[in-house]
Amino acid sequence: MKFKYFESPELYVGFMDTEVPCDICRQSKMCFDGESFYGTQKLGAICPECLASGKLNELDSFTCDGDLKNLKGQLRELHPNLTDEEIQHIAGQKNFELEKTTPHLITWQDWSWPCADGDYCKFIGYGSKPFYQHLAKDIPVEEFFKSSFYKTEFYQDGLWTDAVPEQSIQHYEDSNQYSTLFYVFKSLHSDSIITMWDCD
Repeated sequence: MKFKYFESPELYVGFMDTEVPCDICRQSKMCFDGESFYGTQKLGAICPECLASGKLNELDSFTCDGDLKNLKGQLRELHPNLTDEEIQHIAGQKNFELEKTTPHLITWQDWSWPCADGDYCKFIGYGSKPFYQHLAKDIPVEEFFKSSFYKTEFYQDGLWTDAVPEQSIQHYEDSNQYSTLFYVFKSLHSDSIITMWDCD
C-alpha cells in the first residue's frame, strides 16, 4: 500500500504484532496502531486500506497536524491569480489527504508536518550521516544538512557533530536507540529535502 505523503510506513511505523480487527471495516488484518491518533474519537487499530481510502473522514480522528498556514502562503506565491477561496479549497484538499489518509509518524514532540512547493512533503526516513551523504550528492554534506532545516531557527550548532547518528536507521525499532531524531522529508515537486528534529 502506497501513501502520498509517507514512504515505506511498514518500516517507519510498522504494524501491530498480530492481526487484529480494524476498527473501521471490522476485518482481522495487519493494522496500524491508532492509539496515538489525534481527535476526540479514539481508535485501537486501522488497516492500511481503510486509512488510504479516507475512512477517517467519517470520524473526529486524524493522524497528524499539517502546517496549513505555510501551505496557504506557498500556494499564494505560486498562484497569485487565485482567490482566497480557491487557495483555501486547494489547501483544504491537501490538508484532508495528509491528516486523514497518511500513516501516523511517531515523534518525541508534537510539531506540524512540513510543506514545500505548495504541497505537503513526503516523509522518507530518519536522518543519519550516511543518509544525508546520499541525499547531498555533490554538496558538502554538513552544509546540505544545515540548509535542509524547515526553519532556520530550528538549526543549532553542534547537531551534525554531536547528534546525527553515525549509522543508518533502517526502521522504527532502530530509532528507539536514539534520544534525538531527525525526520527527513522530500518535496513532491522538486528535489528539496526538509529536516525536522526533536528529542525525548
